[in-house]
Amino acid sequence: MAYVPGFSNDIFISYSHIDDQAVEGAGWVSDFHRRLFIEVEEELGARVQIWRDKRITGATDFTKDLDKQVRGSAVLLAILSPGYVNSKWCDWELTGFAGSRRVGDLWVDTKCRAIKIFKRPADVSGLRVLAEAEGYQFFDVDPASDASYEMAGSAELFKRRLTDLGHDIGFVLRAMRKSRTVFLGTASATLGDQRERVRQELDGREYRILTVPDGSPDDRRMSVRASVRESSLSILFYDRTAAPAEHSAEALATLERQVAMDERVREIVVVRGQSGVTSQPWDEPSATGQGSAKVEWLIEPPTHTLYHTVLQMLEAPDDPTSSGPDPLPASDPGPEPPRAPGPAPTPRDPARPQKLVRVYLVCDHQDHPLLEPNRARNLRDHLLALGFEVKLPLAEHDDAAQFSRDNRNKLKQCDGVLLYWGTARQAWFDQRLGELMQARGWRHGRGFAALGAYVAEPENPVKQNYETREVDELIKQFDTFDLSDAKLMRFVERLGQAT
Repeated sequence: MAYVPGFSNDIFISYSHIDDQAVEGAGWVSDFHRRLFIEVEEELGARVQIWRDKRITGATDFTKDLDKQVRGSAVLLAILSPGYVNSKWCDWELTGFAGSRRVGDLWVDTKCRAIKIFKRPADVSGLRVLAEAEGYQFFDVDPASDASYEMAGSAELFKRRLTDLGHDIGFVLRAMRKSRTVFLGTASATLGDQRERVRQELDGREYRILTVPDGSPDDRRMSVRASVRESSLSILFYDRTAAPAEHSAEALATLERQVAMDERVREIVVVRGQSGVTSQPWDEPSATGQGSAKVEWLIEPPTHTLYHTVLQMLEAPDDPTSSGPDPLPASDPGPEPPRAPGPAPTPRDPARPQKLVRVYLVCDHQDHPLLEPNRARNLRDHLLALGFEVKLPLAEHDDAAQFSRDNRNKLKQCDGVLLYWGTARQAWFDQRLGELMQARGWRHGRGFAALGAYVAEPENPVKQNYETREVDELIKQFDTFDLSDAKLMRFVERLGQAT
């Protein structure tokens, strides 16, 4: 089993069989393989899986298996020599590895997952995949004659360079193992189904899942601390309505949350039972201390929202320097543009510094202001004319995950939200309302200055009779665009008071 979850091999050795010929004993590549295996296992303190094709016949009969091994490897070592450069199979292996991008990127921090090993001097300028990769020289050059000599495995310089190589490979494999590891916290019985669905989703994608084993409180604390340190993401569950019989599970969940906060790790906290509760989880000391910027609070989320959020966070790199909410760039709004006809917004105090207020105009793709000259565009132009910065959903997108990430980031950063309900169906609108509740967690408890919904044509009985208290202002205008509408004016006034 490979050290890095999701891969069949930790290391794939790509080489020309010409370079493993021997008069007696093991060939150079075979000896290098054996020594590297020992070095990397000692570096990691764990078993590793290294694959090398030992067959010396043509590869045409096992291309499929070779392709599987290449694409299923975390790291590729290219044993470079004139024979390697001239081998079409070596080029095929290298290209297949770089092109697969099966799990993660070709680079891990500043280290490339494809590493050059120079057995002999060779012109590798044509190997574009390895252009910027690190190289290790395992030959020596006689200064007098300028002749090159392969290093024997017993040579001291060979051993030192092998140790350096093992250290760098260990760094890459540890980082990749962490990126593929998730700590899954304890859940009460009422949150157990969601926890199990997430576990199945992660297991199906071959993530390594860590949980807390049974033991004494001190043993459990040590286990939680070790697990969250070893994971790229912690998924925790917070049930405020847990029954007395579930108190032990909630006590363990509280311990997990405290340890995650202390370690300042990325985490998702699934909260249940907010209805009628005056104290929100982000108001508590455990959620407002250091590390809270790395928390995604999901308030009673649908299961699909939970595991989609998990996968998005796992795909995003963890920024260890992040210590606060997503910053908004400072901006000078400059001179205010000409105002559109209609009531003026609430005047701003000239003694206070001007702040660029951002409003997110959420609409269905069919109503997008960048694609259609419609009422949504009228709203956008009106808000722009009043001096607000208007953000819109992506107009062009082929990737649902990309669209979801962009939508969440805008909900995090904007001061207000205006939902535009035009040609979309009620299900779309209700889903957007649900996202506003989730956004309270994404924003770490920061409320919106203004929440509004604008219901426009086409008119129908559903829209006519629809009511909600989840927004500050529900504005219905089916026939005309009325800038003097009292609800629209109140929404604009709320935006103008954003600080």
